[in-house]
Amino acid sequence: MKKNIAVTILLIFCIGNAFTQTKNYIVPEKMNWWYNSRFGMFIHLGSYSYYGHGEWCMYNENWTKEDYQNKITKRFNPVNFNAEQIVSLAKQAGMKYIIITAKHHEGFCMWETNVNDFKDYTGTTNFDLYHFLGFQRDLLMELKNECDKQGLYFGLYYSILDWNHRSQYKQNYWSELYSLEVKDSFVEAEKEQIKELIERYHPSILWFDGDWCEVKDSATTFYWWQKQDAINLQSYILSIDSTIIINERIKRNLGLGDFICSEEKIPSKPLERQWETCQTMNSSWGFDSTKINNYRSPDTLIHEIEAIASLDGNYLLNIAPKGDGSLCEKDVSNLLSIGEWMNKYGESIYCTTRNPFSTKPSWGFYTKKEGKLYCHITAPNYWNNIGYICVPEMQNKIKKVYELSKPEKLLAFKTNEKEHQTYILLKSLAKPDKTSSVIVIEVEGTPTEK
Repeated sequence: MKKNIAVTILLIFCIGNAFTQTKNYIVPEKMNWWYNSRFGMFIHLGSYSYYGHGEWCMYNENWTKEDYQNKITKRFNPVNFNAEQIVSLAKQAGMKYIIITAKHHEGFCMWETNVNDFKDYTGTTNFDLYHFLGFQRDLLMELKNECDKQGLYFGLYYSILDWNHRSQYKQNYWSELYSLEVKDSFVEAEKEQIKELIERYHPSILWFDGDWCEVKDSATTFYWWQKQDAINLQSYILSIDSTIIINERIKRNLGLGDFICSEEKIPSKPLERQWETCQTMNSSWGFDSTKINNYRSPDTLIHEIEAIASLDGNYLLNIAPKGDGSLCEKDVSNLLSIGEWMNKYGESIYCTTRNPFSTKPSWGFYTKKEGKLYCHITAPNYWNNIGYICVPEMQNKIKKVYELSKPEKLLAFKTNEKEHQTYILLKSLAKPDKTSSVIVIEVEGTPTEK
């Protein structure tokens, strides 16, 4: 979002950046809880976590299936996975739902699958925690039960491509079938696994990935996952459970699924339908020991939550447990810091919708809900030096103005009808929140630009 060149200091302070608005979304009933949640946890955990080189290490480092499974997967032992700790942490951070990797591109299943098409490299043992490793616990069920207990929604990630499956994985390609003749049986086997996941864990969300074959007039060994495959899979899922929310990566950019996925990017304007940004804390989805010093600050992550809510989106923030299932200290500390802010200001994120104005403020972000406009002030100089912010004039009558964490202390305001701006005075308040303070403008009706 590029800043406009201001003509006057007042314009710099009060107008900010122009951007295009779209109409608010018509939200299907099954999407209401997700749309109002705004903030969720992504968990990448698989046998790659043991090696600590990220979730793409099998492909990036050119491992054979045999070496990868013997030297990495066989040493994966998530004995310290603690579902209660993870869900409690998510709840403290203000997250409302959790998505965990059931099967990533490496093909290793994080549950006991009884679909016998998914064997290890020898073709003799189902490639999963229970059969291949003899791991007795059901980690997905532990997490599901804890989500139910603590009131969070539960979802599963599933990779459409599968580097372990006998139908695919040539070391110099990320996904290619050995022949088209094996495609139908592979797709049917994946449907069996997905049915297994739905009937066993009853996820609220199925979060697909690995769908990035280009759309062609007909399938090839390289471009094998096509639009009709995704349509068929989506129909199959909904025939089992019509309430499941499906992301667009069942086959992206075709209008399928229920919401758009923006990976590690925040769009410049609201997208054409419900959307979510999935984001890492340190540029790696799976645990990567080389990036433990690359973590972004909680302030940065909080500002991304605010920015995304102001654009009518959701924020899915990733954690990457280690190979023993324990959590990285920085994942924990960042989420606890976010939780401190959300505990004070979460009202300005949950159940809110987009910026109602045709401009973005230079001092931060807007969110809104019926009767309230939230002004997220991320630039401390407005508080410390300038002493006021300007808000575009609204059609709504203003009832009162206050800082969200101090509702008893009202702030002075004045609307200049000639300038079509409302000035909110800040200096009467104590020092702002170190990350972002939120001013509430209570109005009659839904905040609307005049």
